[in-house]
Amino acid sequence: MKKVLVATRTFGRYSQEPLNFLRKHDFEIVRSDSEDLSPYLKDVDALIVGTPKVTKEMMENTKLRIIAKHGVGVDNIDIEAATKLGIPVTITFGANAASVAELVIAFIFASARKVVSTHIEVFQKHSWPSVVGIEVQNKVLGLLGFGTIAREVNKRALCFGMKVIAHDPYVSDEDIKENGARPVNFDKLFEEADFVSIHVPLNASTRNLIGEQQLRSMKKTAILINTARGGIVDEKALSRALKENWIAGAAIDVFEEEPPDPSSPLFECENLITTSHTGAHTLEAVYRMNMMAAQAVVEFFEGKVPNYIVNKEALSNLNEKGFRR
Repeated sequence: MKKVLVATRTFGRYSQEPLNFLRKHDFEIVRSDSEDLSPYLKDVDALIVGTPKVTKEMMENTKLRIIAKHGVGVDNIDIEAATKLGIPVTITFGANAASVAELVIAFIFASARKVVSTHIEVFQKHSWPSVVGIEVQNKVLGLLGFGTIAREVNKRALCFGMKVIAHDPYVSDEDIKENGARPVNFDKLFEEADFVSIHVPLNASTRNLIGEQQLRSMKKTAILINTARGGIVDEKALSRALKENWIAGAAIDVFEEEPPDPSSPLFECENLITTSHTGAHTLEAVYRMNMMAAQAVVEFFEGKVPNYIVNKEALSNLNEKGFRR
C-alpha cells in the first residue's frame, strides 16, 4: 500500500470525500500538522502540502515521487531541487480563484465604507461616530498581475461600475482589453489607481516589489490590497506609508512572516485591515483544492500525467517514462 503524507490542516476537515477517495485507491494516509516535515517524509510515496516548507534536504534520501500543492503558491517548495530529483509538483489551479477574488471585493467595500473601524466604535466602544465613506463606482481598480484570480476580481469590479486597469508583463494588452480592463505600465498602475490589488506570485523577482517608491507614488486617498503573498510588499515601507498617510489605508490577508510578530509596526496602524491568510478558506474552495490535490496523486500512481504540473522538466520525464494523458 502506498503512503501519502497530508500536511495541510483543511484536507478532509469539512468533507470525508477526499480522504475516502485516497483510501479507495489504496493509499495509507499519514497526517502532520507540524511545520517540520522531515520526520514524516522518509517513508511516504506522495505529499499533499499546504504552507510547510519542503526543502532539498527534506526530499533527498526519500522515496517521495510526487508533491501536490494544496493551493497555487509554490514559494514554500524548492522547485529546482524537486525537478532535479524527478519529482513533479502540481498545483490546484483555479480552485480558490473565486474565493480569493471575493475577499478582495470584501476588502474594497470594507475600506471604502470604513466598516471595521466603525464596527469597533459602535460595538466595542459604544460610541456613535459620524462616518463618511466613498462609493466604489467610477473608482479605478489597479490589478498588479492579470492571472486567474485577478480576472475573477476584474469581472466582479466591472459589475460594480469600477474602472479597471491592469499590468502583467506576461499577458498581452489585447487580452487585458478583451476582458474589459485597460493595460498600463507598472508605474502608471500605482499612480492612477484608487485601489491597488496584488496578484503576482512570490519569487526572487517579486520579493519587496512594492516598496517606498511605489507607495509614495500612490494617491493619498488610495488603498493597497494584498491577498497574494506577504513578501511582495516591503512591510517596513508599508507601515510608514500608513502611519505617515502616504496612502489612505491597506487591507492585507498575508504577511511576510506567518503568523506575524505581534510587535510588527503594522499593528500600530489604525488604517489597516487584516485577516489571517483566509483568502482561500471557503468551504467550496477547500473542497476543490482537496479533491484536485488527491486526484493528482491518484492519477500519478495510475501512470497518468496529472494536471497543472509547475516544473515542466519533470513533465518531460514523465512522458519519457510512458506516462499517458
